[in-house]
Amino acid sequence: MSDDVWQQLLTYIDPVWCLLPLLFLVFFISRLISLDRFGLVPRRLSGLLGIVMMALLHDDMKHLFANVVPLFVLLALLLIYRLVPPWVVVVLVQVCGGAALWMIGRRANHIGASLLVFGLVGFHMANGYFQSNVANIIIALVVAVLYGGTFLSSVVPWRQGSSWDGHLCGFVAGVGVAYALAHESFQSYLL
Repeated sequence: MSDDVWQQLLTYIDPVWCLLPLLFLVFFISRLISLDRFGLVPRRLSGLLGIVMMALLHDDMKHLFANVVPLFVLLALLLIYRLVPPWVVVVLVQVCGGAALWMIGRRANHIGASLLVFGLVGFHMANGYFQSNVANIIIALVVAVLYGGTFLSSVVPWRQGSSWDGHLCGFVAGVGVAYALAHESFQSYLL
């Protein structure tokens, strides 16, 4: 293929779609060598890398698919929101939510993309409110119906084996990112 064809193809494929194959690649590598030490451990310097890495690490195939399926849906919906590139939203949600979890989370090794999943749930729901156009309101309602109940049941502290504090930090970060992106001054700062 010529360079022009590749350039045109890349303009239609958002880099955010690289995340899903990367999750599988890291999962299969982690079956060969343990990567769990790169998870997020709150208030430990060694856990800072986990702010970014935790989304790539999963315990098993069930854990991976529990995050990949909603992540696929939420990323697809994110492509409709075109004020900033979708990868900007993903990075902001993961970094802000991960930083909040690192500061206030319970002492554990947090792994998995659920912080990002619930961050995107929060983003889409809040974005419908802050942007107040028909498309974003419809997306907010769809996300609320699909994932609202799951979110509410996943932030209860007594739920064993779940990073409820990570889910909550992700959701709050998503709402914060939607609020920030609703202001043109913040958008111009990013672009």
